[in-house]
Amino acid sequence: MVLGANVCKRIIPPRVSESSRQELASQFRNAVKESGGAGVWIKHSTRVRHGQNSELALQVLATPAAYRAVLFAVQRESDKDHLDLGSVASTGQEGQRAVTLQVMQRTGAHVIQIHVREVPRLLRAAIVIDDVGNDVEAARKLIALDYPLTFSVLPYVRYTEVSAREAHLRGHEVMLHLPMEPEPNGHVSPGKGAILVGMNAAEVRRAVEDDLDAVPFVAGVNNHMGSRATQDAPLMAEVMKTLAGRHLYFIDSRTTAASMALKEARLEHLPAFYRTVFLDDTESVPYTLDQLREFRHTVEQEGVALAIGHPHATTITALEEFLPEFERADIELVTPSQIVRLPEIATMHPTAIKAVK
Repeated sequence: MVLGANVCKRIIPPRVSESSRQELASQFRNAVKESGGAGVWIKHSTRVRHGQNSELALQVLATPAAYRAVLFAVQRESDKDHLDLGSVASTGQEGQRAVTLQVMQRTGAHVIQIHVREVPRLLRAAIVIDDVGNDVEAARKLIALDYPLTFSVLPYVRYTEVSAREAHLRGHEVMLHLPMEPEPNGHVSPGKGAILVGMNAAEVRRAVEDDLDAVPFVAGVNNHMGSRATQDAPLMAEVMKTLAGRHLYFIDSRTTAASMALKEARLEHLPAFYRTVFLDDTESVPYTLDQLREFRHTVEQEGVALAIGHPHATTITALEEFLPEFERADIELVTPSQIVRLPEIATMHPTAIKAVK
């Protein structure tokens, strides 16, 4: 589909201010996003210079089902605001469609440039940082990164509340890192508020509710440790019932390949997914970079995946170096709450993934 310049007999409007032009650009951005829903990703915006002025340039990836909807949305927005719309169509890789749309005022002033590229499917990845709440300075370094990392916060530790609040204020999603009983041979304690094998339904409900209340702004939950507890299907069923009552989601950290947590979450119709890669079982920058490359490969193969890391200095360094690679690979970094609502994950199941921690 190629769009041509609009022809209109209305009186040419006067040149609008820069602030109005920015508002128009924002309207186009919103129209593009709403038109395609989950089938559209607007990558990081850039600016294109025209003499002494510049305009916003959007890079838009759209699935085949959403591609035409995006073009029509731009056309409608142009017509509504009496703007000129020009287009240059091309063919991308493997015969996929692509078009550059140029929106301009009738005075000749540029408003926004929108590059729309068709892709077979959108690739999405989520990165969860576990064990948040013990080291507030490490958390702040991760919070400051300009990427949608998600912070899973332990209850009842020194910086539980401040970490959750600061992450939320900077626009990051917050999870409860719910302590669960590990295998006894691990000789580690899950900490206060843990879900333990042998708890009855009332005890489970009380523990989960208290843990949730300890962490503000919780959108979802994943398990902290839990290699023993997550194998207990009735115990996991009680956990998921409580989470469903709070309209949350669950991510199975997969600390054991025998975990029943994901299955029980789905039986309760709780939005749920699972961890594919641990980023930092070994605390070294080269190791985490290798794990991030593995994670990127998994996303490219599966279409969607979730990784878990921790607020280690080596992890922070590796993330700072590698995070830009996701956008260059056309992989959108999203939150777990976005992933658990994708229709395609309903049929996805963990394979022979590494279960440690």
